[in-house]
Amino acid sequence: MKLRTRLQLSVTAITAAALLASFVPLYVLVDAAETRDLDHALFRHAYVAAQRLPATYDLAHPLDAGQVRVPESLEPTTRYLAVYDAAGGVLASSASFAGHAPSLADLGLRDVAWEGEAIDLNLKDIALRGVVMPVPGRNEYFLYAASQRTIVDDMQLLVRLLLLLFVLGTLVTSLVARWLGERLAGDVHAIARVARGVAEGDLNARVKHAAAGSDETRALASDLDHMISQLGALVESQRTFISHAAHELRSPLATLLGELQLALRRPRSDDEYRRSLEAMRADVEALVRLAEDLLLLARLQASSAHPQERTPIDAVIAEGLRMARGRAEERNIQIRVTGLEAAAGAQVQAVRGELARVLRNLIDNAIAHSPVAGEVEVAIAVLGRELELVVTDTGPGVAPEDRPHIFAPFYRGLKDAPEGQVGAGLGLSIARTIARGAGGELTLDESHTRGARFIVRLPLA
Repeated sequence: MKLRTRLQLSVTAITAAALLASFVPLYVLVDAAETRDLDHALFRHAYVAAQRLPATYDLAHPLDAGQVRVPESLEPTTRYLAVYDAAGGVLASSASFAGHAPSLADLGLRDVAWEGEAIDLNLKDIALRGVVMPVPGRNEYFLYAASQRTIVDDMQLLVRLLLLLFVLGTLVTSLVARWLGERLAGDVHAIARVARGVAEGDLNARVKHAAAGSDETRALASDLDHMISQLGALVESQRTFISHAAHELRSPLATLLGELQLALRRPRSDDEYRRSLEAMRADVEALVRLAEDLLLLARLQASSAHPQERTPIDAVIAEGLRMARGRAEERNIQIRVTGLEAAAGAQVQAVRGELARVLRNLIDNAIAHSPVAGEVEVAIAVLGRELELVVTDTGPGVAPEDRPHIFAPFYRGLKDAPEGQVGAGLGLSIARTIARGAGGELTLDESHTRGARFIVRLPLA
């Protein structure tokens, strides 16, 4: 069943049930109220009429019927009177009964309460409402009745009115529900159409304003458009990643192939072959490092499990410094560590080797951008339930146009690039991925102007 049809039937059924649930009690209450008003009027008139009954009765001379005004009646209505003895037999009746006044037994009354009884009775095709009460000072009972025509007419009119309201209410609700269902179904179809387009590879498909039937569908359309944008950005980043990876692999492979072709072009001496092999080994080592970095980055990005290993920060600092010491000595860079005593004994939930790789990458980056014989500072601090590692260099800093991209794989800024810098531009991307995998974050402090400052924040174990 279609959504709009299901919605139309459901809303119409609920509306019909609600109208019935409200109309039936209304009908009962109105009928009871009008009957109660008629009973009160009949009791009042019956009490007055009972006071005026003759002392003796002659069946040949019926009681004076007369007329009475009852509630909701514009014209006076005929009265129906009868007097009964203690046994319930008819002593006298009005001419309106035409000699066919019912006995108390016919009325279903055995005992009449002192305050009287209200009853329904039918005289041929006339529906009557009457009251039976004891005659004051006599061992007799008095029936005072009048036509219920006003109540019957009112209730028939009420039924017709309620039926008309029921039909109109149900019809209007059904039409409105169908209109809403079509709008909602139109939104769903628009969203589904875009989803199918994306599934077929069209990442430019957007819902935009095609779904505007409700706040919820607009929000869903906006979320879907945002998801498609993110998916498109992810696909584009993967394409860029593959393109850069292929470029980074092609350069050393092309160099290696050229050296092999050159080495095989003519016979050479052992020393010449050795020199060629040494050059080729450097290219192969670069390829190995690049392959290892690519595999590490892919593994880190694919893993969603949080490391369960507890690692002392002292061991991480020591291993990171040990790995970075060689490059620092090459450029005569001094690495100054501060705050280690205050953070002694602190532990983080991360893999020791991976966290040391983060520190080494940051220190290597700082060394590469610092002037010869400069200084790199590594500051450690415990801030509440968080550990902060800050690596600061005294180089030219990160250019404003490079800041949004420095954590992207293979990105290397063109300005202020250090002379002789090597690498594929994966260091900062790997470092941030490791930090996030440990529940932390790696950021660039853009407010720092004297060099570059990178901040690693990790939750304490």
